[in-house]
Amino acid sequence: MAALVHASVLPNSLERMRHERFILTRLMVGAVALGLAPAYLAWRGTLGTLEALIMIAAALPLIAVVTLSRSGRLDIAHCISASALALFIAALAGMTGGAGSPLLLWLAAVPTEAMFFGSRPYVARASAIAAIALGSVVILQQLGAFAAPAPWTAGMMPSFVMIAILYAMAVAVGFLHRRDDELREHRASDARAQLLLDNVGDLVTWHDAGGSVLFANAAAKALAGADPQDLRGRGLFERVHIADRPLFLKALSDAAHGGGVSTACFRTLFVPRSGDTDGRTPVSLWLEMRAHRIEDAGARDGVAVVCVMRDITARQALEEERARGHAEALKASDVKGQFLATVSHELRTPLNAIIGFSEMLSNDAQAWLDAEKRQEYAKIIHGSGHHLLDVVNTLLDISKIESGAMTIEQEPIDIAAVAQDCCALMALRAEASQVSLERVLGPDLPSVLGDRRALKQVMINLLSNAVKFTPVNGRVVLAVVRDGDMIDLSVADTGIGIAAADLPKLGDPFFQAGGSYDRNYEGTGLGLSVVRGLVGLHGGKLTIESAPGVGTRVAVRLPVGGVAASSLPVKITTFARAPRRGLESKEPVRLTA
Repeated sequence: MAALVHASVLPNSLERMRHERFILTRLMVGAVALGLAPAYLAWRGTLGTLEALIMIAAALPLIAVVTLSRSGRLDIAHCISASALALFIAALAGMTGGAGSPLLLWLAAVPTEAMFFGSRPYVARASAIAAIALGSVVILQQLGAFAAPAPWTAGMMPSFVMIAILYAMAVAVGFLHRRDDELREHRASDARAQLLLDNVGDLVTWHDAGGSVLFANAAAKALAGADPQDLRGRGLFERVHIADRPLFLKALSDAAHGGGVSTACFRTLFVPRSGDTDGRTPVSLWLEMRAHRIEDAGARDGVAVVCVMRDITARQALEEERARGHAEALKASDVKGQFLATVSHELRTPLNAIIGFSEMLSNDAQAWLDAEKRQEYAKIIHGSGHHLLDVVNTLLDISKIESGAMTIEQEPIDIAAVAQDCCALMALRAEASQVSLERVLGPDLPSVLGDRRALKQVMINLLSNAVKFTPVNGRVVLAVVRDGDMIDLSVADTGIGIAAADLPKLGDPFFQAGGSYDRNYEGTGLGLSVVRGLVGLHGGKLTIESAPGVGTRVAVRLPVGGVAASSLPVKITTFARAPRRGLESKEPVRLTA
C-alpha cells in the first residue's frame, strides 16, 4: 500500500490516509468485480451492451488507482471512480426498467460516497456526475433504447436492495472511521505543536483583529510573569510597560491591517509570582516581537495575528553599553579638544613671554636696558616659568588621579595650621585683586588623618578659584568647623557665580564655566578636577552651591579618622542656588588675613 501512495503526499499524514483509503477500497472493488467476471461470462455467455458497460464500470476503479498512484491527483482519480459508480448504476437501471427502475436511487450514493474521500468540490463534482447519469437514463428511455427488463432481474431486486443497504452502511462506518482518524491526528498534531511551543523558550501568542490574546504558550511564566491563561484578553497588554504600549498596539495593528508582518521592541513590567523571586521586586524585560497576519475564519473580522516574542534584555544591555561607550568616546574626544585648546593657550602664553624677554636680555643690541628693566624682565621670566611648572604639575596630578596611580600618605594633621598657611600664601594675590580674604575656624578642631600636601593643595585650589572669580571689593571666606567625626571645610565667595547649566559639568577635566577662547580668566580648568580626586582619595564628599551674580560656596566634608573611617560615597553634588553664609559652629573664631 505504501508503495502505491504518491511521494508528494507522504509529508501530510491526513492526506496520506485519504490516498491509502481510496486505493484500498478501489482495489477491493475492482478485484471483486473482475474476480466474478469469469463466472458471470460462463453463466451468461454473450454479453449485451449494458452488461459490457457494467464490466467497464468494474474495471474503472483500477484505472483510478493507477492514475492516483502516478500523478497524486486525488480529484482526477475520484472523478474516474465516481463516473464508474454512476455508469454501473445507470447500466443496472437500464437492465431493470430504465427510468422507472428503483435502482436509480443508488445514484444518491455517488455524492454520499464523495464525502468520505473529499471536501465540498468533491461532493459537487460527484453530484454533477450522478445528475448526468440520471439524465442520460431518462433520455435513453424516451428514445426507446432500453428493452424490457430481463426475466432474471426480477428475482435479483432484493439482492440489489440488500447490496445498497450494505454499501450505505459501509460508507457511514467509513465516514465515522475517517472522522475518528482525523480527530486523533489533529489531537496528536496539537499535542506535538503544544509540546514544541512550551519548550521553544519564546513567548508565542495568538491575537484577534482587536489585539486581544486568544492563546499563549508556557513561556508566559518567564517573560510576562503569569500563567498562559492570565494573558488572555488584555492580560499581556497590562504587563507591557506603560510607555511602550502605543508601540505594542501599533505593531499589532500594522500586522492585522497593514503589510502582514511588523516588528517592535518593548518592555514588560511585572511582579513575579511568589516562588520565582522574592515576589516583591518588579521585573522589567526587553522583548523583541515579530507579528504575522494570518487569515482565520474563526477570528473576528476573519483576521488573526500570531506574535513571537523573544527576550533581548541582555542584547539591549549590550547595545546600551555600546552606546555609552560611544558617548564616552565622543566625550573623550571633546575633552581632548578642550585639552589641546586650553593647554596650548596656557603653555604658549608663558612660553612666548619667556622666549621673548630672554631674547631681549641676551641680545647685545639691547644694551641700553638699565638694571631695573632687566630685573623686571627676569621676574616676568621667573613668574612664567613657575606658571608652566604649575600647569605641568596639575596635569601630572590629574593624570595620576584618573589612572589610579595617585596615593596618599596619611598622618595626623593640624587642619587649622594648614588653613592658616594657605591663607597666608593667597594673601598677596587677594590683596592685589582687592579682595577681602577671611578665615573662620571652629573651636576644638581635632587633628585630621590625611595627606598634608594633598589637603593643602585642595585649599589652595579652592581659594585660588574664589579669588580669581571674585570682583574688586569682593569677599572670600575659608571656614573650617567640626561636625562630630567629620570636618566641614568650605570656601565661599561673592564672585560671579556659575550658571545652572554649567553646574553638572563642574569637576570634569578642562571644563571652565562660560569658557571660550576669549575668556577673561586664565586657567586650565583642572583645579576642581584635582580637588575632587584628592577629596575622593580621603573618602570625602564635595558639594557646590552657586548662583550667577551671587557667588559660590564649595564645601568639602572629610572624615577625621581618614579613609578607613569614611562611610561617605565619593561623589560631587551641585546645587543651583545661592550659597549659604552661615556656619554650623556656634562660636566660630573669625580671623582676617
